[in-house]
Amino acid sequence: MILTEPTPNPHALKFIGKEKLVGEGSVWYDIDLAVNSTDFIKKIFRVAGVRFALLQDNYVTITKYHQWDWNEIKTKIKQVMDNDSMYVENGETDQYCTDEICCAVRKIIKEEIRPAVQMDGGDVKFLRFDNGIVEMQMHGSCWGCPNHEATLGAVYNKLASRIPEVKQVKII
Repeated sequence: MILTEPTPNPHALKFIGKEKLVGEGSVWYDIDLAVNSTDFIKKIFRVAGVRFALLQDNYVTITKYHQWDWNEIKTKIKQVMDNDSMYVENGETDQYCTDEICCAVRKIIKEEIRPAVQMDGGDVKFLRFDNGIVEMQMHGSCWGCPNHEATLGAVYNKLASRIPEVKQVKII
C-alpha cells in the first residue's frame, strides 16, 4: 500500500512506499532527466501533471504543475509505485569542503537542516561557502513552495547565529 503525506508545498506530495528506493542521498528528476532514466521514472513522468520527482529513502516527492488537481494524479502515481520499482544505491549527496568554517556550515546543513527539510518531502544540498555566502540547492517539495522564503530565512538564522562568518544564503 502506498501512503501519501502532505508537504508544506500544496503542489508537492510525498508518496511513501514499502520498499527502499535510494540507499543514500537523493535523486531528483525533471522531464529532461526522465527521458534517459529507468522505466519506473519514465512511467512517473507519463502521468499528466507531474513536473518534478525527488526520490529519497522509501518515498517519492512529486511536484505537480499548478493547474493539475491531485485527484487526477494521485491514483496513477500509486499504481506506478505498486507495479514497478527501482533502486539507486547512492544518490546525489552534498559537496565537501576543506576549511574549518566551510566544514562547520556543511555539518549544520547535513545534520540539522537537511533532515528537517527531508521530513517535509524536500531536500537541501550544500554546494559551497565562499566569502560569507552559503550556496545550496533545494529540490522536491521545496520547489515552488509558498514557505520557500521562510525556510531560507530559517536556514540563514540557524547558520548565522552559530557561524558569524555567514552573511548570506543563496539558492542555486
